[in-house]
Amino acid sequence: MNRPLFSSCLLVVLTLSHVCPSWSQLNIASADSAVPETESMVHVPVKIPIRLYWGYLVVVEGSIGNIPNLNFLVDTGAYPSVIDQKIAHRLGLAEQPSRVTRSNKSVPTRLIVLPSLFLGPLHAESLPVLTEDLSFLQKAVSYKVDGIVGLDVLRRSSFTINYRTKEMLFGPIEDLTFSAPFETDVPVVTIRMEFQTRQLRLVVDSGGPDLMLFQSRMPDSSGFQELGSEKVTDAGGTFQRKRVRISEVYLGKETIGAQIAFVADDRKDDGDNFDGVLGVRGAQFWKIAFDFEHRRFWWER
Repeated sequence: MNRPLFSSCLLVVLTLSHVCPSWSQLNIASADSAVPETESMVHVPVKIPIRLYWGYLVVVEGSIGNIPNLNFLVDTGAYPSVIDQKIAHRLGLAEQPSRVTRSNKSVPTRLIVLPSLFLGPLHAESLPVLTEDLSFLQKAVSYKVDGIVGLDVLRRSSFTINYRTKEMLFGPIEDLTFSAPFETDVPVVTIRMEFQTRQLRLVVDSGGPDLMLFQSRMPDSSGFQELGSEKVTDAGGTFQRKRVRISEVYLGKETIGAQIAFVADDRKDDGDNFDGVLGVRGAQFWKIAFDFEHRRFWWER
């Protein structure tokens, strides 16, 4: 079966159903794409409400320039952030050519510089972002989405997402039950996953639901229990992926038990220092936290 996919980021995959979203990392070829220094600007906790779709997609309210009441999708697997073309045109912003990598194909896109962006207590000025047509997100979740906010904005403060109470809390992190240290935090956060004798580095992706591994980093799949395969389609074309069961998975030193994962064919972009993507729904997290002061990822299951 040839199945279309979706992940929060259009740089990712487009899904037309709730069943099996996916993810793909963005690479931006621009001279002005440096990652800002990690800095916590929020020392007093600030709580904002979230809208939740499909159990894992988080939408919050913010503003850009003089345009208030905009809806942003929170995606920790995205860098840089993405703004809908209509907003860029409304602000009259100049566009510069850039490129992104989708699957194994590099495609042209446009880069703009936002005058300012506000999300809860976070504030960014002169922020380089991509501009794309995000109408597919509105069709997918039946709600207008004006932008995708990635770690170029979110890393300005530690934060917690509580999927049960539908709240996002910026500021110091209270210790949760489980945690693992960051392997990297630029441009996206990765943590270490272990199973059997293997050690992998995974992007922590609030915009994706699945545990996705790249076939190019998994030449030996003898330790997997294969559960079938399927063809899926994203913005870069059609590719094959296998559904597998891994008997026990560790994040850092913490076990998250047996996991269903997908091994995707040719999903690894050259130069990216990670082996797959950890979606929050697949791991059944009900609360997650990104602690940039102590470089730790926290969760509750």
